[in-house]
Amino acid sequence: MLKISQITAENNIAIAQVIRQVMADFDVDPSTTIVGDPTLDRMYETYQQPRAIYYVAFWNDVLVGGCGIRKLDGTEENICELQRMFLLHQARGKGIAKQLMELCLQKAKEFAYAQIYIETLSQMHEARSLYHKFGFKVIDNALGDTGHCGCDIKMLKKL
Repeated sequence: MLKISQITAENNIAIAQVIRQVMADFDVDPSTTIVGDPTLDRMYETYQQPRAIYYVAFWNDVLVGGCGIRKLDGTEENICELQRMFLLHQARGKGIAKQLMELCLQKAKEFAYAQIYIETLSQMHEARSLYHKFGFKVIDNALGDTGHCGCDIKMLKKL
């Protein structure tokens, strides 16, 4: 059934494929989203820094998604970013996203962040609903420097 663990270098290819597939499902412009980010194929290495973590989810031993947190780039404030939360279509509706979110929020608090920020797309209705359920509020302006100008929804939660 479900297994969630911290990312390993061996997960890099599979999680990058998951993210590319989900973004293709939503027909987004790769140059303005995570798909165009050069770190996509080096996820394990990206999260090997203080106060950062990325989780991968396996359903019946198949990697189906993941989510992580790390300090928000481009700001001196004590804010982390919820990053790269993606689940394959067949993995949705099983409570996986909820468990990933709970783990990330718990770690953000353990890492003593004051707030958690996320950028998403308006067409990602299920994700936005999840974020609202966990207390994220839509804000008007982008924070930090995520490098993903294609995301039209910005959200913030106090921890």
